[in-house]
Amino acid sequence: MDRRDTSVEALASQKPNQLGEANDGWPPQLGSFGELLTPIEAAQYLRLHETGAHSPESAIRTLNYWRSRGELKATKFARRVWYLRSELDRFLKVKTEP
Repeated sequence: MDRRDTSVEALASQKPNQLGEANDGWPPQLGSFGELLTPIEAAQYLRLHETGAHSPESAIRTLNYWRSRGELKATKFARRVWYLRSELDRFLKVKTEP
């Protein structure tokens, strides 16, 4: 398993993305996402980083808010929170206007 440091402090200290643009603490977005995502990857999958209103820290708070309301389910193991891509897809379908 990949042992990248995805703590908020580590992410905030990262350099600008590959295009040389400021990323406000966001790591470069993955080209494709696996089935199990970290909170930062989940926020990027939901494109919260593109709203201009979220930092990595506020995106994690938003994910936690949705979890506390029962709108978004997470998987917890090894003292970490993970998100299944299929759950994020379900969440998006529920949030999509008719």
